[in-house]
Amino acid sequence: MDSVTDYISIPFPRALYDMIVIRSGGKLDPVHLAAEQVEHFVERNTTEDGFWTEAGLEAFAEEERVRNSGKNDKDILSGHLWKPVFLINGTALRMSYKGKSHYAEVRGDRIQGEDRKFDSVSQWVRHVAGGTSRNAWLDVWIRRPGRDTDYRSADDLRKEALLDV
Repeated sequence: MDSVTDYISIPFPRALYDMIVIRSGGKLDPVHLAAEQVEHFVERNTTEDGFWTEAGLEAFAEEERVRNSGKNDKDILSGHLWKPVFLINGTALRMSYKGKSHYAEVRGDRIQGEDRKFDSVSQWVRHVAGGTSRNAWLDVWIRRPGRDTDYRSADDLRKEALLDV
């Protein structure tokens, strides 16, 4: 969600709101959680003609065309700054967690995971690990387009970047 957003109020069951706040010890915000779920629903169903009008489906298709042809997704000069490492657009990320490999890619200045976009590598790692705290530098392996033929440890790339400073 944008930081500058117009809001509307929708009915939300008080008992559900209280349960989320109490059981999470206040760590979860039910409003944010609900909005995030609706955003994910929309992202997963942009081609579902049972939900959208024909004009709505065309709007989703146009947005996808713009995303796929725009600077943020194609420009090699764009990327994500994970201080001190700059991850150029198209950089592949890999993380193993509980015996399964997970993949993401830098698209513009964001991280595109298997199921959604993230503002940082750390957010993606936390998502993959089910919300548990992890050291992303130690968990992530990186393959940069045009530079790496295989994945390299994020921690090694960070150490090299710090030596270059």
